[in-house]
Amino acid sequence: MTIMDFFPVFTALSCIFLGALVGGRLAALCHVPRVTGYLLAGMVLSPSLAHLLGWHPILKPEALHTLDLLSQVALGMILLSIGGQLRPENLRRWRHRILLFSLAETGLTLLLVGGAAVVVNLLFLRYAVPGLSLAMTTFYLVVFLGIISVATAPAATLMVVRECESEGPLTQATLTLVGLNNILALFGFVLAAHWLVKPSEGMAPLLGQLLSPILVGGVVGLLLAIWAERLDKGNEFKLLLLGGVVLVTVMCRLLQCDPLLAHLALGASLANGSPRWHRLAAALQEIDYPVYVAFFVLAGANLHFETLAHIGLLGIGYVIARTAGKIGGAWLGARLGRFGERMRRWTGMTLLAQAGVAIGLADSLSRQWPAGGAMVETVVLGSVVIFELIGPLAVRHGLVRAGEVPILSLLEKRAPEGAFEGLHHVVQHFRSSLGIPAGHRLKDPGDILVRHVMRRNVETLCENTPFNELLRLIAHSRYDRFPVVDQEDRFVGMVDYSEIRSLLFEPSLAQLIVASDLVHTARAQLHPDQSLREALEEVQQHPDISYFPVVDPERGSCLLGILSQNDLLAAFRKQGK
Repeated sequence: MTIMDFFPVFTALSCIFLGALVGGRLAALCHVPRVTGYLLAGMVLSPSLAHLLGWHPILKPEALHTLDLLSQVALGMILLSIGGQLRPENLRRWRHRILLFSLAETGLTLLLVGGAAVVVNLLFLRYAVPGLSLAMTTFYLVVFLGIISVATAPAATLMVVRECESEGPLTQATLTLVGLNNILALFGFVLAAHWLVKPSEGMAPLLGQLLSPILVGGVVGLLLAIWAERLDKGNEFKLLLLGGVVLVTVMCRLLQCDPLLAHLALGASLANGSPRWHRLAAALQEIDYPVYVAFFVLAGANLHFETLAHIGLLGIGYVIARTAGKIGGAWLGARLGRFGERMRRWTGMTLLAQAGVAIGLADSLSRQWPAGGAMVETVVLGSVVIFELIGPLAVRHGLVRAGEVPILSLLEKRAPEGAFEGLHHVVQHFRSSLGIPAGHRLKDPGDILVRHVMRRNVETLCENTPFNELLRLIAHSRYDRFPVVDQEDRFVGMVDYSEIRSLLFEPSLAQLIVASDLVHTARAQLHPDQSLREALEEVQQHPDISYFPVVDPERGSCLLGILSQNDLLAAFRKQGK
């Protein structure tokens, strides 16, 4: 083989990364998630769109096929991160409530999508697979479309969370629910395919399909966790994780088992088995972005636009029913699990994205059940085009409305004004390199207001929270200081973990104490209309305080949010670039 044999692949990679750069900038200019820009860039480069418009394809189908391994590795890295959310402390934080949430959300989605399939097929399409009656064909469509509708795209969801710098209880719950949704979809699909498509096969193949990916991911994860104990440098952690993801991908191909479930198991076993999981996850985040970007461009390039013309009533019903099921099911699940109002209203929006997992299940069904699976695959491929476009927008909308995205992270994503501004910056930097003083300075970031940086969706304690419940909340939170509010959300004071540790050794007092007994007046409070310069002065006076309450004095000291030292310093760093 010569270098020219790889020319289409190298050309495709250059188009992918440069196209992603352009698409991401245009997305920022339009105030939409960059993920959407990457997908649109892939769509513009796709052979499918080129075929519809009659132009020469920029990305060759052969090159896309060669780069499929890159997509699988990228999806494996994403699922590893999602699997890392399935830690006991995350599940114990909500205990059975998160399982109620997940079952209600997935159950209502499956029910509505199945109902839509019944209505459309029995009343309008009347489609029957050869060898099956109309009723049985409809039943098969109900089962498989319902199960596939449960799946949520982990890649788009995780990328929007990272881009928006979202942080809070809804963000944590969303990532956990994405993992649970996909586990339920994968297990449900394997069981349904076995009982409906291949009922003559014994239990051994079924157990092999269910257990082999878990064993592959779990064993590799435990081996990596042991190996990680012998490493200490961040670069070594990166190599370890990349090697592990590729190893699991290759092993799943050799064993012909599901790589999606295997990578979820890899992440879960690493997160639960390695004392250095947080360092491993941080190392992964330092290298994964270019791979994720390539994944989304390739996902856009592999979308089948021709299926939109064939999506028909069944596809329209699928899109509407799945959207209603996710939003309504999340509201119901949050209510049954006794979650807050923001979780009820906005979690469903963050679960709308759908892509790789659904496509993989539909493709598997079309191979196992060609007569009816082709129709299901057409519906799924057509709907994925829609959900890939609206999904990232819905995820960001839900996170922003839940108050877990700092406003500054939305404002700073503005694209450059034009080529002349870029030329000006290059000239200024060149002057600086030659020792010639630059004549331009950025606006002082200290003029930004606290309201633009604070986080609004805050974990608070009610003043009558019992001591044992308070300890449980603290044990599953990243914070060491908690704002306490009264029944009308007025700020009462702060509870500091360091000041209540002594009570852990007085169990007789624990039954008598509530949060209000432990409150101390906050040494420093911020107002939403204070400048960051004033906030920085407060931080310098209290360097030992990591989180500052933000209250509104005009509304009776109502708690609006918190401002962390990290967010404050990051705002100065970003705006000062």
